[in-house]
Amino acid sequence: MYDTKYFDANRRATWLELFFDLIFVVTIGDVTHVLGHTHAGHLEPFQFWKFVLIFVPLWWVWASHTMYANRFDADDRKHRLATLVIMFLLIVISGLIDQRFLTSFDVIVVCYAGSKYIIGAMYFVSKYRHKESLELTTTVGWVIVIGSSISLAAVLFPPPQRYVVFYLGILFDLAAFIFFLPRVLHAIPVHTEHLIERVGLLTIIILGESVASLSTGLADISWTMEKLLTAATGFVLISAIWWVYFNSFHLLTEQKLTTGHSVLYSHLFVFIGLSILASLIRHAILDDMAVFDFRMLSVIGAVCFFIGKQYGYFMERPELRTRLVVNTLVVFTLCGFAVLLPRTSYILLGLTIAVICYAVLSLTYLNVPPADHARNGKRAHP
Repeated sequence: MYDTKYFDANRRATWLELFFDLIFVVTIGDVTHVLGHTHAGHLEPFQFWKFVLIFVPLWWVWASHTMYANRFDADDRKHRLATLVIMFLLIVISGLIDQRFLTSFDVIVVCYAGSKYIIGAMYFVSKYRHKESLELTTTVGWVIVIGSSISLAAVLFPPPQRYVVFYLGILFDLAAFIFFLPRVLHAIPVHTEHLIERVGLLTIIILGESVASLSTGLADISWTMEKLLTAATGFVLISAIWWVYFNSFHLLTEQKLTTGHSVLYSHLFVFIGLSILASLIRHAILDDMAVFDFRMLSVIGAVCFFIGKQYGYFMERPELRTRLVVNTLVVFTLCGFAVLLPRTSYILLGLTIAVICYAVLSLTYLNVPPADHARNGKRAHP
């Protein structure tokens, strides 16, 4: 059996994982920048879909590497070199996102497929790191190779077929992991504390990007009392999101996960929601977006964040489901009233009040009785 981090008594994220997260967030920052340009106050539909369609493959590279490292990271030279190459490929993609996206799509596809091939190879070379790892590493490795090959085949097709083929490869990967691989993945359950730490660290770094968005907004304008109040509202919103997200985090670490899908995959929506909300803070300060567009993005950002955040708790802590549903409906109702306000700065204030209200409502389930913990702690959820 190989000496992997999986068996460390007090496992923490490695320095390399923190570096990897930082590179990923820089790349996501470039993706979010797509939402930063308005034309006569409006956001073109192509901009939003471009944001989503670039976000998904980048997140899938991060998620695939995270799940590999969770089970098989030995923090040796091979793992470090492979991870550094993946990070470089993400940087290349980041440099091609904005103006050169369509003309450089082939390069983006090759970099994405290259990153996934490396992760597949990492699985193949890890077949003896656990007693039960042979079937898991072989099956997962081949699934990744097949999905990457489908995506890579996109370079053989003209637009728009190439985009369909590219995302078919990603869809194949996701479908295989969610519907067909859980039995194989159960052989080596995820390291719960490490997985929760990884998604939490990435979330807090993305929140840091929200603060950077706020700062950038202030740097581009003449300061007035109204602009400063809007910036203050944006910071309170970021702080309230941090409070809502991390104040109940311990409820997940108390539950032993199996595949970890309910937490890892739901964070795609958390990260998309946070990125959209960061962009909205900047637009509210600059007052450069039409109210209708701001409303639409506010709804999408809030729904993505709360649905993504709640799903892991909903699946892993069934005793909380009623409270989660009620609290979520309350915050969505408040957000619905907020987006009816006549100005972007007012909408931002309404969203902030809604998040603060949720933080207060969540106090009702932060201290679940120990008996509930013990009873539900014995259950394994996918």
